[in-house]
Amino acid sequence: MPRLQYKTFATPDEVRTFPNGRAEVVKLDESVVGRAVYEPGWRWSTAMPTIAGTVRCQLHHLGYSISGTMHR
Repeated sequence: MPRLQYKTFATPDEVRTFPNGRAEVVKLDESVVGRAVYEPGWRWSTAMPTIAGTVRCQLHHLGYSISGTMHR
């Protein structure tokens, strides 16, 4: 049975850094929640292909921008 859980990004389970950004990861049983910070100039095409091993991201995302503008 699912249970109510609480975690904060103040103490993430994992922090992943990459050129011009970072991702903080919180794990809740079978779910994973991440918060990404992209600095000005960050682009998937230049920062991530060597890390991810693909030209484009292969994961499904639900995103919400707190500040700034994201372009496709």
